[in-house]
This record gives sequence, structure tokens and C-alpha cells, in this order.
Amino acid sequence: MTTATTEETKNVPQDVKEPVKDGADAVAETNNKQTENNDKKPAVAEKDDKVAAPAAPVEPPQPKFSVKKQNFDKDVVYLYQFSRTPVIPSMSPYCLKVETWLRLAGLKYENVDHKMKHRSKKGQLPFIELNGEEIADSTLIIKELSQKFGKDIDASLSQDQRNISHAMISMIENKLVWCVITTFLDIFNLKFTNL
Repeated sequence: MTTATTEETKNVPQDVKEPVKDGADAVAETNNKQTENNDKKPAVAEKDDKVAAPAAPVEPPQPKFSVKKQNFDKDVVYLYQFSRTPVIPSMSPYCLKVETWLRLAGLKYENVDHKMKHRSKKGQLPFIELNGEEIADSTLIIKELSQKFGKDIDASLSQDQRNISHAMISMIENKLVWCVITTFLDIFNLKFTNL
């Protein structure tokens, strides 16, 4: 123990070295320091109460646009979907759902011809960009646009009609879509592969 103390004091300048104290003196000195610190604490707390000022509000940083369409117009919906066909606007039922809803709601939109180069951050089509914000998934797109523009095309329906509408949408999106996809794959002689 004295070796460690001697080694530690070798690196300390001579005017900083303290004399070695026995155990009783060290305990008494520690108790005196704690008492002094306890006496100082209330004064410091009072000082902090007087000095503390409300923090100035910090403005959030402006969002960086990571949109595909850089020169967008305000409140114009930019729709990204699968390429158009000569017969129907899109082969995807989800893309048709969004475009049909946009037409029914009477919102100004632009179909972006992206040559199948873009997908949403979730990897989905369709997705939209509205005022620099990307929204993916057809159900979320309709929900967000309904809230933002106050367009509820089901507003005039009774509760029974809303229930029937919900049942039909669920059947089409969860059952019929897979029949259409399977038929499409059979027509082009494609098969689902095991992953």
C-alpha cells in the first residue's frame, strides 16, 4: 500500500503533496467536508431557483424532401402506379382503386410516368406524393387524402350501406384479387415459386 502511495506521489509536484494522515484523522476530515457540503447545498439550490429561466423554444429543423418529383405544385397529388395499358388504366387493382377514388373525390392529380423505376420507401406501388410527403398503400392513401381534403365519398351512406361496402371491399381486396393474379399468371404461363 505504501508503494502505491509512494508511486502516486512521485508524479505530483512538491507543493501539491499532502502529509499522510492516520485513519482517525482521515475519517474526521471527511466528516467535516460532508458537513460543509451539506451547509452549502441549500444556498446553491436557492441560487439555481433564482437564476433558472425558461428555455427558449427550439424550432424543429425543416424536413428535407426526398421526393421523386422535385418541382411539385401545392395540393396536387402525384400518383405513381404501374404502367398504363391500352385497355385499362392499370393492371393492378390497388392502383385502380386509388385512381378511381381520386376521380370520384374530384381531387387534382397527375399520373407520373416513371417507367417502373420508382417504388415507395416500403417498396410498394401505388404511392403518392403530396406537398413533398410520400404516402404508400392504397388504403392509407385514401384515408390520408380523405382527412386532408375533407372528402368522404361514403358520407351519404346509411350504416347498413357502409357495412355492405366494407364487406365488399374486404372480399375484393382479400379474396378476388388473388383469383385475378392467379388467372393472370396462368395466362402468361407463369407459376408461383417456393421461396
